[in-house]
Amino acid sequence: VNHVGDWGTQFGMLIAHLKDNYPDFKTNTPPISDLVAFYKESKTRFDADPAFKERAQQEVVALQGGDEENLKAWRLICEVSRVEFKKIYERLEVTVEEKGESFYNPYMPSMVQELIDAKLADVSDGAKVIVSGAQVPLTDLTQADVER
Repeated sequence: VNHVGDWGTQFGMLIAHLKDNYPDFKTNTPPISDLVAFYKESKTRFDADPAFKERAQQEVVALQGGDEENLKAWRLICEVSRVEFKKIYERLEVTVEEKGESFYNPYMPSMVQELIDAKLADVSDGAKVIVSGAQVPLTDLTQADVER
């Protein structure tokens, strides 16, 4: 399984950077073939510019919320990755199934509600959290705890 397209800060940075550098990306495919360099540029901006960092974080929220413009940008970036991955997969003579975080997004609302209904999750300060019942400092967690 390849987790192409995992949603998180990195995609917010890439989408914000894409919108700034290629504002017409929806109609004209940008010439992004070196995704590593593009990522490094966006990461440099993210670390140096608080306004860009805030925008990048909002782009992630919009992406996870199903914003069509951000989904198009995300798909475009994922496709650039696929082109490069495909070369490696062909060389290794393997096939890979994609199931990134984004795959599970449509299932999350009902799953979270099931956990709340079963009293396995709760709302704390506006956030939905898993209730374990045990209070263990993170430094004391074992591999068995993580696997539970």
